[in-house]
Amino acid sequence: MKEKIPQESYRVLLDGRWRLEDLYEFPHAFSQCYSFVYCLDSELNPRDRERINTALVEYPWRGGYSYVNIYTVLQNQVPPEDRPTIKSISYASPGWLDLFLNPDVAIQVAKSVGILGGSAVAAAKAYAASMRFITQIAVDRKRQQLHLMQLNQAQHKAVMSLCEDMAKFLGFRSVKELHKHTGNPEVSLKLLAAHYRRTSQLVELINEGKVKLPEKIDDSQVSRSSS
Repeated sequence: MKEKIPQESYRVLLDGRWRLEDLYEFPHAFSQCYSFVYCLDSELNPRDRERINTALVEYPWRGGYSYVNIYTVLQNQVPPEDRPTIKSISYASPGWLDLFLNPDVAIQVAKSVGILGGSAVAAAKAYAASMRFITQIAVDRKRQQLHLMQLNQAQHKAVMSLCEDMAKFLGFRSVKELHKHTGNPEVSLKLLAAHYRRTSQLVELINEGKVKLPEKIDDSQVSRSSS
């Protein structure tokens, strides 16, 4: 008989008046941020690192298809025992959502949200600068009819700096490793921009008073279960 794996839970605090859409938006954004951190910014091992790297290198990164699919890849590469699943939920004022998952990753997500929320204006400027850069490169490639045009030295320096800025505002610690996985800092920047958009959704829910993500867990907040 296969040995059961003990799971830990993490409590998300709920409050305020929720819209029906919030019941989709919060779990969706949290799950995507969690899988991004788990696979690309933690010391944990995804199920198949090569599957992730292949997607990062081979996707065209010229439209929404690549972004939707990379998050599907990341979520599938989180080991089953660490994928967020609901333990219990109580919607009251206040309420809670207890999730079985890896609490260390959940705490890292919470800290990332806190960092972004505390530097929202500067982060928004960095994001806008990143998107202008990405858009301008796309325009230049279209004008020259070179979809695979390489960055020149000045552009390479700019994109590396933008990656560092975005990582700082997201609490993302593994920029060098991300460049190794993507093989292209421009792709790294696009990924960090996508992560910013999803983390911003969590910041918005927190600012609306609907959610709190604890950045540390005491013994009363963690419970174990065998599954």
